[in-house]
Amino acid sequence: MPLRHRQIMAWPMPKPLVQIEARLPPSSGVLLTKLQRDIAACRLCSSLTPWRQFESNAYGTTSTGYVLVGEAPGYKSLVKRRRFTGPAGMVIRRALQQLAHPRYRDLEDLFYLTDVVKCHPAAALQSTANRAPRRAEIHSCADHLLQEIHLLQPSIILTFGKIAAEAVATVKPLSKVVAFPHPSPRNQLTIQKHYASRKAFEEAISATFGELIAQLEQRSFHA
Repeated sequence: MPLRHRQIMAWPMPKPLVQIEARLPPSSGVLLTKLQRDIAACRLCSSLTPWRQFESNAYGTTSTGYVLVGEAPGYKSLVKRRRFTGPAGMVIRRALQQLAHPRYRDLEDLFYLTDVVKCHPAAALQSTANRAPRRAEIHSCADHLLQEIHLLQPSIILTFGKIAAEAVATVKPLSKVVAFPHPSPRNQLTIQKHYASRKAFEEAISATFGELIAQLEQRSFHA
């Protein structure tokens, strides 16, 4: 059956996912590369000076039909030049590593990786501390996320954090959206409100990754 637009905004345990149909059209690859160059050149938000961003090789894969959306780049991840490698992001990475899958070892193997706000939101000018993206910054970056999703046409979008879930809901993609709370330890109260424990939260992420991989393998088997 075809995918229906579905958004999960209350952080429930993920339900089994339906079949996958979306693919990146070959002609979209050039447009996506151009979009990534436009993102790298964007200087709309003076509040995000000096506009620290990930390089073009940090987006992951477009081959699976899966997109993972975070809120904004963290400084520690930028230093490592890999998305989701700060303390919160490593929670997500460990959830995939728990599966010990020989092909999908890293997030980059399974997802196109992006953020709502593309530049690091520093707590103060030249600061290395993170802060939450501001409404004006989210609004300025909204078209970038819209274009990414339009070009990728993903079948599944995973979001981490309220800002990411709300931004994707605004885009209104024809995709299934699975929303998780932000994995930061500072977000523990929200996590505990919807999961029995921190361990249960991480197991839910891992279970979702396992389901996504299983569907890729099923699709490959029937290809």
